[in-house]
Amino acid sequence: MQVTVEIEGINLEKLLRAAADSGIVVTGAQRTGPRTMRLRVRAHQMAALRALCARFGWELREIRAGSLVRAARFLRRRAMLAASLALAVLLVWLSGRMILAVRIENAQEHAAEVRRVLDQAGVRPGRFKAAFSIDELRARLSLQLPGLSFVGLRYAGSTLVCDCRSATIGEQADVPGEGQDIVAAQPGIITRISVSSGTPQVTPGQAVIKGQVLISGVERTQKGELRAVRAQGQVSARVYARGEARVSLTQTNTVETGQTRTRVTVRTPWHAHVVRDAQPFASQDVSRERQVIVGLYLPLWREIETYAQTEVFSSPRDRGDAASMAQGAAEKIAKDQCPYGALILDKWVNYSMIDNEFVYATVVLEYETAIAGRTK
Repeated sequence: MQVTVEIEGINLEKLLRAAADSGIVVTGAQRTGPRTMRLRVRAHQMAALRALCARFGWELREIRAGSLVRAARFLRRRAMLAASLALAVLLVWLSGRMILAVRIENAQEHAAEVRRVLDQAGVRPGRFKAAFSIDELRARLSLQLPGLSFVGLRYAGSTLVCDCRSATIGEQADVPGEGQDIVAAQPGIITRISVSSGTPQVTPGQAVIKGQVLISGVERTQKGELRAVRAQGQVSARVYARGEARVSLTQTNTVETGQTRTRVTVRTPWHAHVVRDAQPFASQDVSRERQVIVGLYLPLWREIETYAQTEVFSSPRDRGDAASMAQGAAEKIAKDQCPYGALILDKWVNYSMIDNEFVYATVVLEYETAIAGRTK
């Protein structure tokens, strides 16, 4: 890394001899005038050359520095930027070699067990990928979780993705051993039942409650003897989801008066300092704005909160509008209880009013779904 300088004075040849005696490496020296000379010197020897010129009364001016010299000077002036760049490079390097997140997909009711097995194996955010073998983890999950028919492990960037498939009821039909029943996971009315192993205990059209045995883990052999088996089959039923909501017949409105107050806070990830404080109004709307403080290369920002005073007043709400709003809210609550993509077969809505202040709505949705569940 070299710097081009121009030196002004008399007897400049003496400069070259003095520089050589001092161990300063000078290249490309040439006269540019009767009292000036231009030359190149290594960047780390600039301080020694300046001291030499000052001793003999020569004036030194820097003309041009190499690109590496300019970059080094820039980084020295921006020490925080250099540290940030180094930290960013380190984090990028680490993120490619570490597990920063664990995502479990399609495990359904086995998700908690999958996470427990991974925790026991030490798989957690912050660990290095090289500490684990994908094949060994896959074998461990398959061995400890017989309820899964497939376990796939892969890395998506810094995320360990565990893609699971639950064993389908009926895929291990007629398995002898300890008796295991299939019970109702929720109440409903049976619509279809298909048995691969075990003995059916219900028929289509029959109402069942949660926990009731649907297929027992017992079969009768051709010799008339009873044997315990692992019940297998599929059972569908019409089930119901219920939602309730209420809406007031009085609606509240707010209007801004035009009076505002501003609160300014300077924040870092670890601390907050109030620069300008302001007392909130009794009734108000609040807006927040964040502004990054530039030029410091620090995780520092300014948060501006604006309090706008409001006045509150009430007015009656139309009963039809209130009933419609209550029905919509109750129906949303009921739909949240339904499985994703469930086909709604029927819907019932009931309204009521209490003390002439609220409209209540009750919505019941009927849909068909599988209700077979395992006994422990």
